[in-house]
Amino acid sequence: MDAEDAAKTISESNYGIHCLLIYSDLTTLRKFYSSYISTQILDKEEVVQIMPAYETENSVSHVLSKRNKGFNDIDIDKVEHEEKTLLIADSLKKYGGQTSNKESTWKANQEMAKYSNDLGKKGISILGDMGSFIFENRIQDLIDYELYLPGCFDMNLKGICLYHQKDFDRLHEDKRQIIIDHHETAIRI
Repeated sequence: MDAEDAAKTISESNYGIHCLLIYSDLTTLRKFYSSYISTQILDKEEVVQIMPAYETENSVSHVLSKRNKGFNDIDIDKVEHEEKTLLIADSLKKYGGQTSNKESTWKANQEMAKYSNDLGKKGISILGDMGSFIFENRIQDLIDYELYLPGCFDMNLKGICLYHQKDFDRLHEDKRQIIIDHHETAIRI
């Protein structure tokens, strides 16, 4: 599936979806999240949190502002700093080592859903790149985290677990299958 079709498919999915998205390269991921984020913020009236593993927070902001300039009339400064409907955080900080565990990360996701509701938005999409687990060689923590999350969320949340194809290929076949089976939807772009 191409990046824009994947963005449309997930965008049109009901809240509660727990989606696995395997991307081939950074360019493809950027096409996906540029399309997805603009749709969710402008058309779906959502909050979006993205946690990249292979880009900085500033580079994601730059990609979105460059991609959307004049395209969807999205004002990145406004959605990031004024409205706070776009939240960008480094995945190493979110999922990293000793400072994070599956319970606290899940609680933070629940708080993000509440935050979205408090802003009067319809829901939240959380795009988290799992590459930080693999970078830190925390494979069992990754599996534990994925299995701790429900297969389908019971709130207005769309959870999108991002995996670079090379990271996903590094996992043992049985670990890959566990991850695929635990997600409601699996898409490769």
